[in-house]
Amino acid sequence: MIPTTRLLTVAGLVLAVAIASGAAQAPTKIISSSTGVYTTAQAARGEQTYMSICVACHPAGTYTAPAFREKWNGSLASDFFQFLKASMPKLEPGSLEPEEYAQVIAYLLKINGVPAGKQDLPADVKALKRIRISIPTAK
Repeated sequence: MIPTTRLLTVAGLVLAVAIASGAAQAPTKIISSSTGVYTTAQAARGEQTYMSICVACHPAGTYTAPAFREKWNGSLASDFFQFLKASMPKLEPGSLEPEEYAQVIAYLLKINGVPAGKQDLPADVKALKRIRISIPTAK
């Protein structure tokens, strides 16, 4: 028979390893962008950035086209954020501040009919991994 103290020590070690490996963490809840994940003020700032930087290569309407909807609808906001940061602006990828990329995404969500909410879209990839882009069907 195993002594009680040894059994408790082994159980404690197993629990510590499980916690350290993330096995004891609760799953991350994914929310839909349709719940309002950006503010109208943030989208307005994003529109200013878009019109001053992005529109030179991406004319108005580019990001409301069916191809855009097909590519990003159902994707995580973090994927879109990382794509923009890695590839835009074309001549200087990654040159915007993280908040500016989030603002541009907020603007693009707005022009695609995604409702605004009460909090700014985060500029943090980890937080953006909890948001799934849900673009309403075009009417």
